Amino acid sequence: MFDIPLQPVSDDELEAILTAALRSSGGHLTRPTECFMATASARHLVDRMALAGLRVVRFPDRRLT
Repeated sequence: MFDIPLQPVSDDELEAILTAALRSSGGHLTRPTECFMATASARHLVDRMALAGLRVVRFPDRRLT
């Protein structure tokens, strides 16, 4: 399907990416609460994705910085 080699994303890296994406309450929550909720939500999503048999892959040279 793809001509380029895809790189699997580890669960820890996926959790970090999701945590960063979820940390945006628009100032409605305190920073510690926002961080806790984002981390817990990201861990839950990673676990549920693994349970469903889903894996995340990265296209080469497409890292978030």
